[in-house]
Amino acid sequence: MSKAKYLAYIEKALAYGRETYNEHIEGWKQSYKPDQFLGMYTAPGIIPVQVQLEGFMYSVTGDLEYAQKAKEGLLEADTYLSIVPEEHIQRHPEYAKGVPAFEPMFQGPHFLYGYLFIKDSGVVNEQERLRIEQSIRSCVDGLFHYPEWGAHNRSMLRVWALSLAIEALGDTEETRRWDKMRTYLAEESFGKWSIEDAQLYIILWLASCHEYAKYAGREDEYFKLPQTKYYFDYLVRILTPEGFVPDYGDSHFGSNWYLWLSCLEKGAAVYKDGHMKYAADKVFEFGMAFAGEQVSIGLAAYLTYAYMWADDEVEPVKPDWGSEELLEDVVGKKIVFRDGWNEEDTYLLFNYRDEGNYAFTSRNYLRHTISVKAEKAHHGHSDENSVSLLVKDRNVLLYEGGYREVSPNGKYRNDIYHNRLVFREGERSAGSLYDFIHDAGYYKQAITEKIHMQKFAPVEYSRTRLYDVARKITWDRCMTYIKEDGVFIVVDWTKAGEAQTLTTANLWHTGFVLEQGEGFFDTCVPHIYRGPGDQNPYKNRSDWALAIEFPGSGRDIGQEAIKRCYGDAVMLYEAESGRVEQGGMRAYVTVLTPHRRTVPAGQATGRVSVEALPDHADMLSLRYQGQGGSAVHLAYKLDLEKGLLDPSLYPRYTWEAGRIDYGRLATDADFAFVKEENGGLRYGFVNGCRLEFDGIERFATPKLSSYQFESKSWAIVDHKWRAWDGDVSL
Repeated sequence: MSKAKYLAYIEKALAYGRETYNEHIEGWKQSYKPDQFLGMYTAPGIIPVQVQLEGFMYSVTGDLEYAQKAKEGLLEADTYLSIVPEEHIQRHPEYAKGVPAFEPMFQGPHFLYGYLFIKDSGVVNEQERLRIEQSIRSCVDGLFHYPEWGAHNRSMLRVWALSLAIEALGDTEETRRWDKMRTYLAEESFGKWSIEDAQLYIILWLASCHEYAKYAGREDEYFKLPQTKYYFDYLVRILTPEGFVPDYGDSHFGSNWYLWLSCLEKGAAVYKDGHMKYAADKVFEFGMAFAGEQVSIGLAAYLTYAYMWADDEVEPVKPDWGSEELLEDVVGKKIVFRDGWNEEDTYLLFNYRDEGNYAFTSRNYLRHTISVKAEKAHHGHSDENSVSLLVKDRNVLLYEGGYREVSPNGKYRNDIYHNRLVFREGERSAGSLYDFIHDAGYYKQAITEKIHMQKFAPVEYSRTRLYDVARKITWDRCMTYIKEDGVFIVVDWTKAGEAQTLTTANLWHTGFVLEQGEGFFDTCVPHIYRGPGDQNPYKNRSDWALAIEFPGSGRDIGQEAIKRCYGDAVMLYEAESGRVEQGGMRAYVTVLTPHRRTVPAGQATGRVSVEALPDHADMLSLRYQGQGGSAVHLAYKLDLEKGLLDPSLYPRYTWEAGRIDYGRLATDADFAFVKEENGGLRYGFVNGCRLEFDGIERFATPKLSSYQFESKSWAIVDHKWRAWDGDVSL
């Protein structure tokens, strides 16, 4: 993306800001409420933003008119402090040295960049300089009362503001104290992993980190760190083909895309990375259409970063990779399924991120300091093992639940607003399922891990595990992507760690049900609200629908109208209640079939049949009938302990002990498939020794010798290969 396009929008927004400046100020005065946002004063929002735009344009053009306008805004900032009632000032120790002229985290960088742009322009006299510096000082003084810490956005936004304030006032005894604070705060983030699992906030953290590195003279060091490169690669690899940044955790639909854009420009410039440049182009293209025709001065302020950080010499390179882990199974804990980077392609984001086994002290600090009972520390949801987004040909078919209507607890953080299994103690009462499973919304502690992620040419497969700590339930979710038809088969398996009465609900959320049939719902998403009170929701494309199917289910299946993502929505469910004994297992099958709206739902459903599922649910056999006529046989070893030998023996498996008969297919693998096509077979498996089809061995790993230390003898044994695939001609 050419920097000239950013500049053109900035100029247009600046003019709009001038035209509407007084209107914004009057609107702020009329809406000011002393108790809003915990009673902390926040300056009129247009002042720091307009100051930044004016100062930026001076830095680009050298035109002193811009510098003069920026100065006027900088001096105006402290003229509204008298609006704060005296009793409110008295109750805040943070105001002991005066009410801050602007809020440090979200207004601070705008105000401070504006000053830095014009500081040496010659338009600011000594008296004015002292007054502006006092406004900056008032902001920093308040910050010292609550220097929130940890590897999260609010801590590093404070660091960002401190860094710019130090740059603005220069090296003094006072700013050396500021430097000490920013250094201590930044230690949690510099070269470390973020503790936030939220699309809206993680980008604020990343931008703050690299701006701190710049102003602290550590930029070269920072960008050489593997953790830094990780996050810039993450920005690229999570994008949809259209350039949409998926929301997850505490986020709104499409939130903060402009800062993702700016950071992608930064990454492309530093790493000379064409993929990051391509991603920036796509985000800008989608984002400007998403923003609509109304000019936004707030958007323009962030585009100043994109302009400053961009390098037009970097040529965009379109990514060519497909499905992958995002980026691994320790910190990222997400999986992207995609069949390409063209706008008509399929994209699915799967999130199994838990809190993680790191940053113990900072997470506990937050739990002990602020109201975060509803959060997966920090800013995360009870969304482990959930499908966050499904898009086909730019049509959103599944989407996230939103953030919150009001503070402090985010209503939509609760597990019931995500596309996942939900567990509740006790027998379901008569009436609304939603009312029964709805609770206080506090975060439900979970521990997750990846079991498998394997790509084969016709089929892609993942398995992730969740341990529900409170209910002592193990829940595995297997995602199987039938690439040729763009269909996802979701297999859920649970095992109870103790006897209990339990209600389990397999939840899927949509905007509208087009048709309900035997065991399926045909759905679409007409629009998506972008926040509380949104009067102009995102209008979704209407070319495709999503059939959500529960094949072979004998459970209660239904739908309920609920409020989700700030608007009317529909909760689909497959639910059951009853006594579960210790070690008791259950399995659930859901089929997600995107199809054109012109294709009747009846033609898109009924392709998956349950061929074998015993009552004890330790294995599952499915058959998928493809649109082109080919059949795919799918074998899931649900209980991964099934067939293992005594722990004193090793290997703890043999083909004979581990062989499971799935019907036409037999294998000891954790997962296997056989696709019948073109007079032959294509097969693949994960963690297995052998595969048979129609009673004939199609593949077997070679035997090997194993010395048995207990018996001091040699044995000929089987060996499981991690994965394998092949073709068989018939």
